[in-house]
Amino acid sequence: MARDRKGILAALATLVALALPGASAEADTAPQGWVPHGERISGTARSDTAPRLTAGHTYRDTLAKGGTKYYVVRLDARSSAYLSVFAVPPRGSRVGFLDGVSLKLSGRDGTPCDAYDARFGADGAVEPVGGAVVRTVKPTGSCQQAGDYLLSVQRVNAAASSAEDWPLDIRYMSEPPVTAVGSGPVQSYTTATPPAVDGSPTPVTGDPDMDGGPARLPGTGVYQDHLAPGETHFYRVPVDWGQRLTATAEFANADTTGSGGFSTSGVRLVLYNPARGLVSDATAPYSGAQAAVTAQTPTVDYLNRESADVRVNSAPVSGWYYVQLSVHPDVAKYTTGGVDVTLRLAVTGTRQPGPRYAGDAGAAGFGVTAAPSSADGGGATPNRMLLAVGYGGLGAGTLLVAGLAVWAVRSRRR
Repeated sequence: MARDRKGILAALATLVALALPGASAEADTAPQGWVPHGERISGTARSDTAPRLTAGHTYRDTLAKGGTKYYVVRLDARSSAYLSVFAVPPRGSRVGFLDGVSLKLSGRDGTPCDAYDARFGADGAVEPVGGAVVRTVKPTGSCQQAGDYLLSVQRVNAAASSAEDWPLDIRYMSEPPVTAVGSGPVQSYTTATPPAVDGSPTPVTGDPDMDGGPARLPGTGVYQDHLAPGETHFYRVPVDWGQRLTATAEFANADTTGSGGFSTSGVRLVLYNPARGLVSDATAPYSGAQAAVTAQTPTVDYLNRESADVRVNSAPVSGWYYVQLSVHPDVAKYTTGGVDVTLRLAVTGTRQPGPRYAGDAGAAGFGVTAAPSSADGGGATPNRMLLAVGYGGLGAGTLLVAGLAVWAVRSRRR
């Protein structure tokens, strides 16, 4: 019996250590990934049994290798609709250059409305992959009538890719109808020389997902963060009508473990619009030496949606634009300690009056006068999130310890 008690107490001590903060060095150093936390939903493989999405809500689901899931959305004839989907492969997954997700929005009768293909773009680049499909209200064209429409999400994988289910983050945003829009020519895309943005960097910590949104950067400025290999950070920047965002990410040199290390797409900078549609994407090789990439939006204009150029129509709304920074997991093979990143942001251009909406565009997630809506988790702050995680972990550990203690006492009594 004494030997049994020693074994029980030893097991209890081990589990207590694992339950307490700092117990696992691997858990402490592993990059924190995106964990979708929207309303749970189960898309179906059949379009006739698909569940319904509601505007203003964020959902979570999973998608098996080679699978396709359907969802139903109800659209009116006056509001533009934006449906974003991001797949978040678990860390350690094996992905290829052309792996990713294909999004399609279509009518019940099969009429195509919009489609978007999101790919990792590099072997082993395990990071969130996705974008948005749109139904824009126009005077003429297909998909303008009110009714039910289908969103399909297809997982595209090569045979060599691993078979883990991918968590999905799904969001449906509805832009209110407009009662008045300014007239003028639709702009052509032009690149601008990045303006000089100097000054001491402000330390920031990006969020691992697009839902939490604690890293709301006020606009033009210099910011500094730190990323581990395989880590992705997101930030939000307000860009109003008549303005454009230029972002430059300077990835500093890292401590290398040997010569010859190299990743073709080692560092990445991506810009998304407020509806999570892709605006600009830039990558650069990384060998442990410093590297820099620049991405920019066009001038934000309501009439951008009329352009056939994806570099222009990707910025049709004002609001909180997303900035994504990523470091390829392979960088860990030849560096230690992670990578310091200096992010230089410039919001340029004179603010212009936007369209006159029939509803509250800010509450719907558009516009820069209001913070992102609570539907996407925008009300959380970094400290509150950390407190929630800390207390949650402490509560679970305490309950585990208490339960094991009771079990040990009962065993000893028996």
